[in-house]
Amino acid sequence: MRQHPLTSARFLLATLLLNLSLSAQAASDLSCTITGVSEVSPEGSLEPLAGQKNYYETAAGAEFIVQRDKGLMMGRFVSNVGWKVSVLDPGAAQNSYKVIATRQSGRVQSQFFEVRLQEKGEKKPFVLVAAEILHGYCKM
Repeated sequence: MRQHPLTSARFLLATLLLNLSLSAQAASDLSCTITGVSEVSPEGSLEPLAGQKNYYETAAGAEFIVQRDKGLMMGRFVSNVGWKVSVLDPGAAQNSYKVIATRQSGRVQSQFFEVRLQEKGEKKPFVLVAAEILHGYCKM
């Protein structure tokens, strides 16, 4: 999930797409908020990323949009624009929404995103697994 800084043009395009999607968000889209970022330690335990490790240290509270029908995710810390995106499960009141995204830029990278739509209440927990693990909640 580690990304190299975007070029100015790509950053502007991503920002424009995010702003357009925010203003034209479909009723089925998800609005998600990151509450934490973790990584797997060399010993195999899950540890929060914190304190000058990388730019994810400021991710808590950041928001992103998921176009549920296409699986596209757009936001400051989360984006799969330009990746091969597949919705594995569209989700429902009984099961989770699942997306996998892959790309090859010298090496194969992948992201797995799951939102537990079956959870009661307005906030639906999510996990995004890549080089790091982002977690939080989404609202429909």
